[in-house]
Amino acid sequence: MLFSSTYLPALLAGAALLASPAAWAQRNLPAKAPLDQCFRVLGKDSVGFFYSDDYVLTPPGCATIRRHTRLDSAGRFLGYVRDYRMTNNQLLLQGSYREGRKEGVFETYHATGELAARGRYLAGRQVGDWAYWYPSGRPRQILSFRNGQDPLIQQFWEDSGKQLVKDGNGTWYRQELGLQLQGAVVQGIPDGRWQLRRLVDQTLVARETFVKGHFRNGVLIEQMEYYNDESRLDLADWDTYSKAEAYELGPECLTAK
Repeated sequence: MLFSSTYLPALLAGAALLASPAAWAQRNLPAKAPLDQCFRVLGKDSVGFFYSDDYVLTPPGCATIRRHTRLDSAGRFLGYVRDYRMTNNQLLLQGSYREGRKEGVFETYHATGELAARGRYLAGRQVGDWAYWYPSGRPRQILSFRNGQDPLIQQFWEDSGKQLVKDGNGTWYRQELGLQLQGAVVQGIPDGRWQLRRLVDQTLVARETFVKGHFRNGVLIEQMEYYNDESRLDLADWDTYSKAEAYELGPECLTAK
C-alpha cells in the first residue's frame, strides 16, 4: 500500500474514492456469512479456508482464494500454509506459521505463476532482504527490513530492465490502486521531496519532505492538511494475506444458496 493504512481512509475520502459516512449509514449492510460456510475439513489435521481477494472469509461459491493449513489448539494457523487461486488452482502463496505468527520463508506469486516476492518473517515481522519480481519474471526490487523500521531500498529496476536504484542510491517509484509514489533514495532511505500522484491525470495527492531519511513535513493536497508528526507514505508492499489472521467474515454468498 502506498499510503499508510492508518491514514488511508482520510486520503480516500479526500480523493472522492470513499462514500461519505452519511451515505454508508443509509445503506443496508449485507448479513455476514456463517463461519461454518467458509471452511472445509480436509483431513484429521488440515483445513481449507475460502477468501475473497482481500482475504475476507467467504463461502466457496463466491471465493477467489483457497488456503490449505492446519490449526493449533487456540485456532491459530500452524505450520505450512498454501494459498491457491480458486479458478485454476494456481499457487498464490506458501509459507509457515508458529504460534499464530508468520515464521520463516514466505513466497508470493503473480497470476502468471511467476514469483512475486520472497523473504523471511521472524515472529510475524518481515526481516532481512526481500526480493520482488514483476509478472514478466524480471527483477523489480530488493528491500532490507530492520527492526520494524521502514525498509531500506537497496535495488530497483523498471520492468524494461533499466536499473533506477543501485546500491541504495537513485530514484524509486511504485504504482498501486491508480496512484504512483516517487522520490529520491540516498543510501537506501528517502531524501528530498516525495510525491504521490494519480496516474490518470498526474494530479498531486500528497507530498512529503525528507532530509537524509528523516521525515520533516507533509501535506495532503486536496484537504490542505499539513502534518509534521510522522510520514504517512508506505514503502513496503501491502501484504494483504496477513488479513487472513483476523478471520474477518464477509457477506453471505447468494450464489451458494
